[in-house]
Amino acid sequence: MAEKLQQGDRFPSIALKLVSGETMRVPEDMSTRYLALLFYRGHW
Repeated sequence: MAEKLQQGDRFPSIALKLVSGETMRVPEDMSTRYLALLFYRGHW
């Protein structure tokens, strides 16, 4: 199990595959310092 982030921790770098087929790297590809990620299960 991964450790929880604590206040002041840096967000780990992850690659997300978008619906369009492109890959987005978080947090490197973000244009702002603040970010909220929402993970949605697209099929049941």
